[in-house]
Amino acid sequence: MFRMPIILKRPAPVLLFTVLWAFFFTAELSAQSHVPAPLPLVDNGGYVVTRNSTPIFHYHGDHSYIPASTLKIATALAALEQLGESSRFKTEFYLRAPDELLIKGYGDPFLVSERIGQIAQVLKRQGLRSVGTIILDDTFFAVRGAPDGAENSANPYDAVNSALAVNFNSLPLLKYDTGALASPEPQTPLLPIAIAIGVHLESGRHRVNVSSFAHKDPSITHHRYVAELFGAVLRSAGIAVAPDFTTGTLRPSDRLVHTYYSELSVAEMIRECLKYSNNFIANQLFLAIGADRSGPPATWSKSRQAITELLEENAGISPPEFTIVEGSGLSRRNRVTPMAMIKLLDAFKPHAHLLGRTGETLLKSGTLSGVYGYAGYFKAGGRLDPFVLLLNQQRNTRDELLTRLTHIHHQAGTP
Repeated sequence: MFRMPIILKRPAPVLLFTVLWAFFFTAELSAQSHVPAPLPLVDNGGYVVTRNSTPIFHYHGDHSYIPASTLKIATALAALEQLGESSRFKTEFYLRAPDELLIKGYGDPFLVSERIGQIAQVLKRQGLRSVGTIILDDTFFAVRGAPDGAENSANPYDAVNSALAVNFNSLPLLKYDTGALASPEPQTPLLPIAIAIGVHLESGRHRVNVSSFAHKDPSITHHRYVAELFGAVLRSAGIAVAPDFTTGTLRPSDRLVHTYYSELSVAEMIRECLKYSNNFIANQLFLAIGADRSGPPATWSKSRQAITELLEENAGISPPEFTIVEGSGLSRRNRVTPMAMIKLLDAFKPHAHLLGRTGETLLKSGTLSGVYGYAGYFKAGGRLDPFVLLLNQQRNTRDELLTRLTHIHHQAGTP
């Protein structure tokens, strides 16, 4: 650790130079690089750059910071280890005499309108002709309300999680200046719930978190959205469906007529989750991990324990280095040290192709108000060298800092 020397009876210009040098550069130096850290870019944060699996440049690597969406890499690694790359979520369909259709969900994050259209055709081929009541069973998850950090806003990133959810629990809607409403997506019909929500919206194109409108109209719930969408799509397939729906649980006497497996594998879901930084997908995976490891129903606490254990087992990360409250990075109670993130990235190397690419750099960004980060890999000589920068400050200087760290990494490999 470099320390400011005690200067006695130095000429004023030398003292001034020393003070300015200390202000503009960090006191912490890497034993290998001997390159000072750019303090003017960092008010509160830390970073680590590695080469050949060795940290060559770092600052506050053992300090704990809010990671924002860079946390999704941890959720991704845990899902790949616990659920398996090729595994697929299922949704089951049962008939209950005389004409009740029970739908049991297991947390599929990608149960979207297009897939529901395919399911409707299968059910029709199975002989389904009419439905008196749709029964929704989402008891595989035992969660109430939104994840920690969500604000119940109309933004889709605040959508609640559920074992049975459609279209990421968000609804597309187009409202004209005249007040007329339409669905902007041909695969998603204009539903009564959309009309009820549209009353509260300004004109324009929207995608909204359905549950955020419950305080304005208690009938607006994600259960209603699921039932109405399935009902409308089944009708378009030629199946008569009454408007009634209820929630319930599977009975031994119910007859299984179809099991739908998600079109995307877990690995493919993770690619989409990381590409679009989708909070809903991340927390569906997060909850499924806990249920798979500890048994249903899924709870936030089971998943926190499961992922803490998985990170220790697969990445050597001890609990003091990494606190995970939910799986998307929304919560400000999530904490990680830059060095722990490097361990995570080392373990994630076999799956690094799932990250987005910026030039020759693979990375995941993380953004909250006053939180800015990047985590990923510099490519060099066929290697992947992990790096991380986590800033918990009002100034967003992460791009300038990344440019500086990229140069340092490149220079470290120059003879």
